[in-house]
Formats: sequence, C-alpha cells, structure tokens
Amino acid sequence: MKIALRNKPTKKQGKSLYLDFYDNGRRWYEFLNLFLTGDRLRDKETMRLADGILSQRRLDAAATQNGLPAPSRLKADFIAYCRKLGESKTNENTRRIWKKAINHLARFAGNGGITFAGVNDTLLENFKDYLLARFSQNTAGTYLSKIKAACRKAAKEQILTSHVGIYVTIKKQKTLPKYLTFEEIQQLQATPIMNQAVRDGFLFSCFSGLRYSDVKALTWDQVRFEDAQAFLWFSQQKTGEAEALPLSKQAIEILNAQKDSKPSPGIRRKFENNVIFKMPSTSQSVNDALGRWAKRAGIAKKVTFHCGRHSFATMALTYGADLYTTSKLLGHASISTTEIYAEVIDKTRREAVNMLPEFQSANQERAMK
Repeated sequence: MKIALRNKPTKKQGKSLYLDFYDNGRRWYEFLNLFLTGDRLRDKETMRLADGILSQRRLDAAATQNGLPAPSRLKADFIAYCRKLGESKTNENTRRIWKKAINHLARFAGNGGITFAGVNDTLLENFKDYLLARFSQNTAGTYLSKIKAACRKAAKEQILTSHVGIYVTIKKQKTLPKYLTFEEIQQLQATPIMNQAVRDGFLFSCFSGLRYSDVKALTWDQVRFEDAQAFLWFSQQKTGEAEALPLSKQAIEILNAQKDSKPSPGIRRKFENNVIFKMPSTSQSVNDALGRWAKRAGIAKKVTFHCGRHSFATMALTYGADLYTTSKLLGHASISTTEIYAEVIDKTRREAVNMLPEFQSANQERAMK
C-alpha cells in the first residue's frame, strides 16, 4: 500500500492537507482537517502534525498487511468500543444484556479503563473470576460471552489478534425453563392487574408461544380469520423467519377482546392504530408488572414474559402434541431446541410418580405375619 501526503487549494482556508491511499488499483483519501495558510511558523507546525499522522498510517498499514493489529488503534478505548457495539443491537433485551455486561467490565477495570493493548487472555480470565464471584455460572457466562463477541469483532477489524479469548470460557449449566401450569395461568387470569394490556399480552403468549418482541409488534393486518379459525402471518422479530401460525381457541378469544381495547391508565406513549397489544415500551416495565401480578396471585415462581412461551411449549407437549409439531409452533430452527421441554415433562411426570403414597404389598403383609 502506498500512502502520500498531498494538499488541495480551498477558497477560504488555504491549502487542505490530506492522505492519498493507493492499494491494488483502489484509491481513497483521508482529509486531515489541517490547512496551510501561508504563515511560515504556523505552517511548519501544521506540517509536523500531518507528517506524524502520515507516519502512523504507514505503520498501521504495514502491521495490517502482516496480520498484526494497527498500533494506533491499540491505544483506543476498548470499553467505549463495546458500548457502541452493544447499542447497535436491534433487540431491546439484547441491548439490555450488553449494557449490563459492559457496566460490569467497567467496574472491573476501575478508573484506569481498558485500551485494546490491554485486552488479552489474562484480562479475560480475571474478568471471568470477577463475574463468577458475583453471579451464577449461567449469568456470568452470558456476560463474558458479550465481551468475547466484542473481541471477535475487533479481531475481524484487525484491532486484536484472532486468538484472544478463545480458551477463556464459562461452561453453562443446563437448566430447565421456568413455566406455569394451566392451573397457575387460570390463577393469574382470576387476579386483578392494573395494566390490562400486559395481562392480555402475557396470556396471549401462554396460548400462542410468541415471544415478547412478537406480541408487542403484532398488528391486526397480520391476523387472518377463517371461519372459526385464526392464523398469524408474520416474521419473527428474533429470527426474521416468516411464519403462518395457527392460533388456539384461547388465543383467539384474547384477540377478539382487544378489538376495542385502549392503553391502560398511565401509558402515555402513542401507538399505531393497528397495534393489538398496547403494552409499555420496555420489557423491563412489562416484567416488573408481571412480577407484581404473580405475587398478588400467590404464585411463588419468578414470572417473566418469556414464561408464557415456555408455558405454551410444556402445555402443548403435556396435552399430546409431538416434538416436531411443537417445534414448528414455536418457530424453532431445530427440533433439538425443543427437546428441553420434553425433559421438563419427563421431570414433572417423575415427580408425580414419586408423590404416590406408599403401600404394603401382599408379600410384605405375609412376611409380617
């Protein structure tokens, strides 16, 4: 790559200095916002700055061409880079998790911060220990994975070497999804709640399997009524996959009740006319409302909106749906993702069998005589 310092006359500010890059037939420019004005002393200082930038760019180019990180970029703020990456995520819940992970990285780093030059396996190992001392293994693994994702992106941009963090891992423990039984859903349904849209949106998830992001974005033009049946024609927010989802009779009843619904008191934000469930703008607000509702209903489980999706899956399998059908209803790309719900059913059945009362067999009775 060839890099040259050039200048270009301007109408008002003298000559504008810029770098001319040329590599394999491709040319591009970097304007330095530095100008030669004709003042000898000032122009000498300006040229000194421009030559310094030129030297740095040549060093960066030489390092990059040899598979090494660019020296100037190693001085940049790694935490700021992570924040920008996290804020670019389109999913609200994903952005929230990234924010939490980065905030913990900033606390771990302290006032000194972290530059790219300081990002290595030792740093990530120490951050891993910091997380494990404060969180469950799965939560710590989730936060660490976000920082490692930032490292991988930085490696693609040739700021870091590709091997950073590869062997720093936290193995997640297998946990069964939290769900509500049909009886607990009925218990909730019979309990008053201030925000009716949260109630209806959550119950709709319990009987359709939709995620919070899909329920929140659902519009009337995505609903097709055919005789006594109803279908949703939509693309999942998370996967982008187009779906034609048949709805249960309970889900249809909840939909029909929304036709004349209005936002709950205290919800001041504007909604599109065809949005079905007029819920609060953030998943955290919704989950807080669900937690208070569950507590009033006497349900000890931690209830979040995603419990609705888990509840739908376990109910479908409990009442006779096979794994393949349930997988399709949930929009899973692989049936292996759905198999975790089969483990939930097996565990529940085993617990039910273990709760049967003990009795004495005929052989035991004869032995006692």
